[in-house]
Amino acid sequence: MDTAIFALFPNLPPELRNQIWRDALPDKVSQALYFYKRGCWQSRRLTEDDEDYNHINDQLNMCHEFRHDLLEPIKVEMPLLFVNSEARGIALAWVQGQDVQIGFCKDGQTPIVIRPFDPAQDTLYISLDAWDNFSNEPCDVVFGSEYYNCVPPAFTRIAVPEPFFQYDISLSDLFHFYYNLEKVFIIPNAQANTLSEEKGLKMQQRWEIQSTQGPMLFWNNDHECFEWKDSADTSDNTMRTVIKKACDGLDKELVFFEMKSFQVQAAFAIGK
Repeated sequence: MDTAIFALFPNLPPELRNQIWRDALPDKVSQALYFYKRGCWQSRRLTEDDEDYNHINDQLNMCHEFRHDLLEPIKVEMPLLFVNSEARGIALAWVQGQDVQIGFCKDGQTPIVIRPFDPAQDTLYISLDAWDNFSNEPCDVVFGSEYYNCVPPAFTRIAVPEPFFQYDISLSDLFHFYYNLEKVFIIPNAQANTLSEEKGLKMQQRWEIQSTQGPMLFWNNDHECFEWKDSADTSDNTMRTVIKKACDGLDKELVFFEMKSFQVQAAFAIGK
């Protein structure tokens, strides 16, 4: 709100002004999508302080891991930071209670609200163009190593665009390095990655999974087969066909890697 336009705003009771500022705050970030980029797989040598340190074979102490902290953060729009000191105080108080951070552009003066990737609740989105890099990058990192120790990434959810399965691509290629995956979202309204840069700080556009009520196939570990979730939308035959194709050939991989939980589900994404 521009107080220069609403000249009487400063005359309102402080409690009312504060409530208006709070109502103008952004929604809490939930189920965010972050775009994969090559370069997150990194190598480092384990030390004796690491839990997986091998005291017998030092060659196994060369660890390869996915550094999700290298993903570009998403930008959370926060115009209240630039209105006046009162609005800025409300905005900063909100930031302290959220999973977001106040960053600064390279000028060291312009504040901006960003949210880094949280593997516990966020989803990594892999575009069609990025799939080869996503599936092959860990192989490239360990290439030439007689021994290697690959730590499974901390994230358990990925999302791919619906057109993904028009091509001869199999999700089974992932499980050697991404065997901790539990959920794959198929996004019918997928968008291209939109990166912005403000005075030297790269950020992603904010995208979130909006609806997860679409068709879903889940892995029944007891029967070693895929089953449709009872509440899935049986009228959406197009997405059911896509999901079924996505699960083709995964049975053997799921059994081999002893994966207890896995599901493929349609979901919509919305930009914020």
